[in-house]
Amino acid sequence: MEHRTTDLLALAEQLARERHAGQTDKAGAAYWTHPQRVSQGCTSDEARIAGWLHDLIEDTDTTAEELLTLGFPPDVVAAVQLDTRRVDESYMDYIQRIVDACDSQDPAVACAGRIAREVKMSDLRDNMNLDRLPTVTDTDRARVEKYRAAYSVLENSCAPAPGIDTTR
Repeated sequence: MEHRTTDLLALAEQLARERHAGQTDKAGAAYWTHPQRVSQGCTSDEARIAGWLHDLIEDTDTTAEELLTLGFPPDVVAAVQLDTRRVDESYMDYIQRIVDACDSQDPAVACAGRIAREVKMSDLRDNMNLDRLPTVTDTDRARVEKYRAAYSVLENSCAPAPGIDTTR
């Protein structure tokens, strides 16, 4: 891994830990451990960086412009934006937006789409892991079914960029 990638991964981790400080997940654990697991579930350097950042725009006051100013590459920031569900967007429309970007004829959009797809698949794998919850409810099971449907759409969509393994 080149020096710049190492620096960006460290910065992404620091930012996620700082911005998600005080937030907890459904199991009551520190929220930043979720982006950590998402990042670890990715194989490409860009997706590992975006994995740390994937919930910042949605769950904190962080903006895409700020991420660019901090030095994150435009394709990584665009992927984080794709992985951010819009307020007026249904869940499956959100998933389809990632697929559409991945299949775009615009190389920059397709690159961001492939990164976003890899990150979202890792995010879904983590979110479908009910072993981390102390008690599993019917609501949790229903949420997992929704995530399985989304995962299937992503899994059967655009081919990943060369070197990206989405089976982890």
